[in-house]
Amino acid sequence: MEKRLMYLDRLKVFMTVLVVLHHTAIVYGGSGSWPYYEHQDSTLANVLLTMFTAVNQSFFMGLFFFISGYVTPASYDRQGGGNFLKARLFRYGIPLLFYMLAIVPLLRYAVSGYIGSLGAFLREELFLHPLRGVIEFEVGPLWYLEALLLFFAWYAVFRQVTAGKPCSKPIALTGRLIAGYVIVVAAANVLVRLVYPVGTEVLNLQLAYFPAYIGLFMGGVAAYRGQWLQMLTKEAGRRWAGAAILLIVCMAAGMALGGAVEGDVSAFIGGLNWQAAFYATIDPLMGLGISYVLLVWFRERWNGTATKCTGWLTANAFFVYIVHALSVTYVAIAFRSLSWHPILKFVVVGCIAVILSYTAATIIRRIPGVKKVI
Repeated sequence: MEKRLMYLDRLKVFMTVLVVLHHTAIVYGGSGSWPYYEHQDSTLANVLLTMFTAVNQSFFMGLFFFISGYVTPASYDRQGGGNFLKARLFRYGIPLLFYMLAIVPLLRYAVSGYIGSLGAFLREELFLHPLRGVIEFEVGPLWYLEALLLFFAWYAVFRQVTAGKPCSKPIALTGRLIAGYVIVVAAANVLVRLVYPVGTEVLNLQLAYFPAYIGLFMGGVAAYRGQWLQMLTKEAGRRWAGAAILLIVCMAAGMALGGAVEGDVSAFIGGLNWQAAFYATIDPLMGLGISYVLLVWFRERWNGTATKCTGWLTANAFFVYIVHALSVTYVAIAFRSLSWHPILKFVVVGCIAVILSYTAATIIRRIPGVKKVI
């Protein structure tokens, strides 16, 4: 049986916390979509938080897909096609239903400005329309689980089609392959965003980012077969770190020249203009560099034996991802009357939301049967 790579678990914990902070940043001026916003007049806060969300967007969900792709072949080999799909549908389908049935009504109550008790709201809204979240298919940040189910189905079909055929030689990780990935994804980004600009959703999926997501999931599968993670070097990691810093500076400069500082990012989200081509190219390139750096750094520094603390963080990270929308939204609303600078609010609310999400995860996972799913 394949030895578990502890550093990948810890990397997922880091990125889960980043997801919570990312969505908190959107509340206070960062670019993106969220159920609740506080309109800010601070240009500095809007610029800094938008840069924070833009840099995050370039890598963190793609890296989640890469890691999911990496662990997929071993799971399929161990379970077989039917059991593999059943296990994935059980693990990800139930949280999706839980979100639509339980979390969506609570979010709706928080952001609706409903005057009255929660009990009255639940009687009038939830009990009269208990399946509203399912019917409207409101999955929020759990779109990631929806996409994974589609990717797993694709992988199962691929394995069935290729069953019995000679195993092809593992794909080698080369500079040419990396360059090809960036070129193909950048071109696909431009084309897809002509029809589905950034921010446009189809069944809760922003197709504008899916060329990279698909490529990275497939890259994760190839990485497992080709043992790419062992081939990543510290020297290359240092070069990618320098490149990533330069790319972040270039992105900031490009955004400024393209009018983003004034709050107009419409040219970057898609279309036949230099801004859209610029963002479509720099986004996957920067994401690739940051992902390379994080994979090497966590492998070299965070691959030791699990401690009680790291074990707890890892065990609860998935549930934190599921419930964090409630924590971010309710804590932000609780702080809305405070006249603090938006950056300070972002830091305080983000930290409290992380702690609250982990607390909720710890308590709820003690309920009998919950750990079988999460």
